[in-house]
Amino acid sequence: MSWNYRVLDHGTHLAVHQVYYHDDGSVMDWEEEPATFSTVPQLGVADIVLWLERALSDARQRPVLRVPDLPG
Repeated sequence: MSWNYRVLDHGTHLAVHQVYYHDDGSVMDWEEEPATFSTVPQLGVADIVLWLERALSDARQRPVLRVPDLPG
């Protein structure tokens, strides 16, 4: 199983979500709530920036998914 951030089209709005995949690359599941970016104070701002950069990279590289086309 793998995952990445994807922009999902909800029909009324777009949002970034975590999406999970089967080994064959097909969508297995996705988080209903949009992604949030937070961390514990000990890890600091650099940790949040790391996750934001990953989300930005994923959003730029992958097409938008339509929620009605997703499982669940």
